[in-house]
Amino acid sequence: MTQQEKEFREGKLLPMLIKFSIPSTISALTIIIYNVTDRYFIGQAVGRNGIGAIAIIFPIILLLNATAMLFSIGGAALAGIKMGREDISGARRVLGTSLFVVTAIGLFYTIFGIVFQIPIIKFMGAGENNIKYAVEYNTYFFPSIIFQLIFNSFCSFVRLEGNPIMSMIINLSSAFANMILDYILVMVIPLGMKGAAIATSISNIIPAVLLIIYFSRSNLLKLERRYIRYNKNILKGILSIGVSAFLNQFFNGLYVYVLNIQLVRYGGEIALAAMGIMSILRNFINTSYVGLNQGRQPILSYNWGARNYKRVKDTFYTSVSITAAASIILVSLIVFKAPFMAGFFVKNDPELIAYTTKGIHVHLSMMISTAVYLSCTNYFQAVGKGYITSRFIFLRLILLSIPLTFILPIKFGVFGALLSFPIADTTAGILALYVMSKEIKNLNYRQSIEDEKKKRGIRR
Repeated sequence: MTQQEKEFREGKLLPMLIKFSIPSTISALTIIIYNVTDRYFIGQAVGRNGIGAIAIIFPIILLLNATAMLFSIGGAALAGIKMGREDISGARRVLGTSLFVVTAIGLFYTIFGIVFQIPIIKFMGAGENNIKYAVEYNTYFFPSIIFQLIFNSFCSFVRLEGNPIMSMIINLSSAFANMILDYILVMVIPLGMKGAAIATSISNIIPAVLLIIYFSRSNLLKLERRYIRYNKNILKGILSIGVSAFLNQFFNGLYVYVLNIQLVRYGGEIALAAMGIMSILRNFINTSYVGLNQGRQPILSYNWGARNYKRVKDTFYTSVSITAAASIILVSLIVFKAPFMAGFFVKNDPELIAYTTKGIHVHLSMMISTAVYLSCTNYFQAVGKGYITSRFIFLRLILLSIPLTFILPIKFGVFGALLSFPIADTTAGILALYVMSKEIKNLNYRQSIEDEKKKRGIRR
């Protein structure tokens, strides 16, 4: 048993959660930094049409994130469970299979996206003023898709090795590269949307290469050539856990697509531009949830594999408490400072700032329910019960969010569409708490069985 495995089993819980969650949160912030940087410089150099184009492209980004999350959550959880069962070679096979499949999928996405670029953008709802900017961005972004998938998939494996600081460093190197390149290529040269896309592409390539180098030199989850191949059984295990993460991102993308259509229908292009700003703020709030959930994932997966159910329960209780507190602070900050937040992204557009401010109050004020929902559903992913999370995703997005986006605007107009998000998340959050209460009882029962086995072993 390695020192890291011993820490997962016996280390003090709160310090360990902090050790893993702070770097994970900072790492998650890099995604926000990416989007904020692009939107800030595009807003300054191109204006609301450029920001609207990014909002149009956003469902495509969510699809890529969905694919990456499938392997990030499914792969890391499966590898963690195998480590808990002292099957290190099995964990290495998970890593190698993930790299093989992610590369193949990335190649397919790249070719498909380049060939069908214009039909895809039109399908996403681009108008006359947005389409040329969206095309310009995608032309220079699509070639880096493989690297983006590798980057977003593999950082979770670094954390599983007990090295969250390295994961954070790799993420930050990418974020800083994007910031510097955005400034040079958008503002200084200037290349506008093309410059922002090139900056993002280069910033995807850098961390992907660093991650491959890291794992080829690792002693624990070593990336060996013999493991980089298609493995049906391992892929099946990854999918069984990670498909819920994929579905979440995929249906979120569908929801964003439907929401964009409704925003344009009821509010015009100014509503779409406002949504481009609000999506960044929403993702910023989500960062605290994502960081903590990513930080606790290897602890949950390992101890579930080791059948240490009390530790699993204690990890959940501690993490959900921290998540709820962080949510209250962040939501309050953004809601009460809404005009400043809106004005940060645009200049000389008081109409858009006022519109976005009202949208923030409607769309983002109930996000503590999102914190509770994500904490519960991500728990089930970490312990290999992704099917439960899949059911909640179907409820939250297919049965609630998307239908409400069509129903509520009939009476409440454009802001009715924005209400679909808080109503759906609050409902799903309450139900998730109920299901989690039953899971806690299950953990207590499982632990009592393990305790009895130990007693019998002592007697023998």
